[in-house]
Amino acid sequence: MTDGRAYEFNEVSWWSLWAETTWLDKEAYVLLSREFDEDFFNRAGFLSIPPDAGRCLEWIEKQFEGRGRAPSIFVRQDRNHPGLLRVLASARYRIADQMAVMGVETPSFVVNHDVKLEVGVQGAVRDWVETYLASFYGEKSLLNPVTRILGGASAARNTSLMLARVDGKPAGCLAMFRSGKVCGVYCVGTHPDYRKMNVASSMLDLSSRMAANEGRKLILQTILSDSLERFYLKLGFTQLYVKDIFVKDAGRVGR
Repeated sequence: MTDGRAYEFNEVSWWSLWAETTWLDKEAYVLLSREFDEDFFNRAGFLSIPPDAGRCLEWIEKQFEGRGRAPSIFVRQDRNHPGLLRVLASARYRIADQMAVMGVETPSFVVNHDVKLEVGVQGAVRDWVETYLASFYGEKSLLNPVTRILGGASAARNTSLMLARVDGKPAGCLAMFRSGKVCGVYCVGTHPDYRKMNVASSMLDLSSRMAANEGRKLILQTILSDSLERFYLKLGFTQLYVKDIFVKDAGRVGR
């Protein structure tokens, strides 16, 4: 897989651990979750656009209708798919947000040596999960489903959970997911008590070095409305491409 397909495959493979995944012609997919309400966990996307865009959209909408949800569809900007765009426009979809897919080219990480990093945290999954929830949600209502998901993922050879500690206390979390020559980093979070201490930068530095040693391309995704793209650009990431997020209702896009 080349020209972004490998990046898309890595992303959907990671999030398939979090949500049920259904495929059309091995090119279009729908992620739907019974536990996570955000659009990010309930969306459609593509490895490539099937020729019959109308049939594809009809199939996507049926998957969402079965769950009583409004569709959220992620579409790469840099692909020539006028048929799909016409179909979306006629069905009254609009762009609600965008997501940048980024790769690190010239690392410029700032490392805080007081931040201690653990990789492969099977014995500390709960610490990882609680740090993730504190970073992104500020509360623990999703503790059980996230613990179940990450407990299984942490034992897989293609996944490495990274936990940052400051003075022995959990301060940051990150997940590395490998497929082929790609290593995606996901769930990059810093506990609110430890922000502005280069915790995320320290974790990404180690992730970058690990991926390079394995001969893999390091990538990540960021929702542009979260206003983190500039942070990643400062660390040496570059924008590989952007995906438009089409919705019928504005909706809420999570992490």
